[in-house]
Amino acid sequence: MRRFHPFLATVAILVLGVSSQPSSFEPVTAHDLKIKWPTRTVSITLSSSLTEPAGNVTPDADVLGSIDRALNSWSAAAGVQFKVKHSKAQSISPANRGDGINLITIAPTTENLAIFSDSNNAARTRVFYDRETGDITEADIVINPFPYSEAGQLLQFSTDGTFGTYDLESTLAHEIGHLLGLSHSPVIGSTMQISQGLNGTNGFPAFTQRTLSEVDQHAVRELYGPCDDRATVKGKILNNTQGNLVAANGAHVWIEDLTTGRVVASALADHRGEFSIGCVSPGEYRAMVEYSDLSLAEQLGRGKSNGKSKQFRSVEINNGFSVTEDRATILNYVLVPPQNSPRLLRPRFFGAGGDLSTVAVPAGAGSTVTMFIEGPGVDQVPGNGFLISSPFITIDASSLTLQQPRNSAPVISFDVIVSENVLPGDYTLRLQSNSGEITYLVGAITVEGL
Repeated sequence: MRRFHPFLATVAILVLGVSSQPSSFEPVTAHDLKIKWPTRTVSITLSSSLTEPAGNVTPDADVLGSIDRALNSWSAAAGVQFKVKHSKAQSISPANRGDGINLITIAPTTENLAIFSDSNNAARTRVFYDRETGDITEADIVINPFPYSEAGQLLQFSTDGTFGTYDLESTLAHEIGHLLGLSHSPVIGSTMQISQGLNGTNGFPAFTQRTLSEVDQHAVRELYGPCDDRATVKGKILNNTQGNLVAANGAHVWIEDLTTGRVVASALADHRGEFSIGCVSPGEYRAMVEYSDLSLAEQLGRGKSNGKSKQFRSVEINNGFSVTEDRATILNYVLVPPQNSPRLLRPRFFGAGGDLSTVAVPAGAGSTVTMFIEGPGVDQVPGNGFLISSPFITIDASSLTLQQPRNSAPVISFDVIVSENVLPGDYTLRLQSNSGEITYLVGAITVEGL
């Protein structure tokens, strides 16, 4: 008899420039178990609570329009058709059993509030799936009826960029990704990344997560296809620990377009150190890896911490390889000292206009953006130690400035110059300290299309 197992997918809170790790119950599975709907038609039921006045939604918010646009974005990327209907239903299914309704709700019922009992996320998604096949049988989304800031102030959702509110469409876009079976993405510019910024962060409305990044589109296409005339990039990441080779469980591998520098796709290595990125278009790419000494469960916020902070080490594992259709590209790598030595360069927060957060910095074609980074060791990076992995985005080394320390950690700033002919996408910032230590902020700069 098949057993069905629910998991919770979450959006992190970002308040006053600081993000918090959510309590996440996403399944840690082998990369060959894909959690997805077994058909290309998914029924969605909208609770009547979404059209009723609510204290956590600004009065003129276009709630139904936001849902429709978010669904359409994923429908176009995944080739999945959503059939939407309306109901007076208010509460999601209990955690131990589904009711067969894929509900989106904002009602402050006991069952809905219970899903936030261990967190203060903007929204949460509960997915029921078959543990043998990965087939999803039900998914419910709850928009938090009472989201609070760290200072205890009630926050609101809006659809017009009202300062200090969550962008509802961005929230829904993230949660619908979970509803389709996607986990959080380590790529900062992804809609599925773990944090969500408030409107006004970096001096702009928080609209960037409304638009699915190339990484998001790739991830859902890998789940639902079609992947004809495409290929797979796969391999194994091992860590050399005192002469012993052990699996780099949870290592993040990502690939970038070699010509433009755009982040294209990424994957996490499993408990065997194996990763697989399927449905990759033929082309020329580079590959990088970052490895944490925390387990994958701890990185996702569902395991007990060993008391250490994330000790990511980063390294380029291939600076140029070709992907050809219907052929697997194998990329194996062994992390060796100093990659597995204690980490000194640890950028934690970044932003523009003086803001510091963990969400991508938006940049327009032909613009110059002053970027800020905070964290241990960032003051040990010289002006020529910063690099954007794109020929269309450069950094003015002479603009490097040491700012006033924040929370006892150094803060630096520098100018990022974006050319007129840059392509929309997410771009990675590479930092190299005076000691030679390298780290990456994957997809930390996002360029939106017109």
